[in-house]
Amino acid sequence: MMISSNLERNQAILHLCQDILASDERIFFVSSLSKNGKSTELQFRNDRIITKMSKQEVEMFFMQRSLQTSLSKEFDDLIGPLNYICVQRETLLEFIFPYTEGQILVLCDLDVVPNYVAKKISFLLRDFDWRLKETLFA
Repeated sequence: MMISSNLERNQAILHLCQDILASDERIFFVSSLSKNGKSTELQFRNDRIITKMSKQEVEMFFMQRSLQTSLSKEFDDLIGPLNYICVQRETLLEFIFPYTEGQILVLCDLDVVPNYVAKKISFLLRDFDWRLKETLFA
């Protein structure tokens, strides 16, 4: 699929989030965050986390994930590129993946195998980034 316009790019991000959500039934929330921490796409099977937060708390949550990724990427040249950040909480597992459009935030149940889920999502992101680059240089 060639990505050439903003509408097509937004559709591609929507499909990417849907594909990530569909990749494992224990993933219950996926959001694409812009480089400044704004949610550009949101897909969920269960929004139990977000419904507990005020609008301001959700914005702070997303912004913090974006900042965390940005600060971690500062060391890419020194210790290698950031693949993803995994945060384990008492109630869920968070994954934050940098990609060309910003970050992908994934929330899932604790009973996933983190490396397996991360590999599947990384593959989907690599495919998305590759298709985007193909379009930009076509």
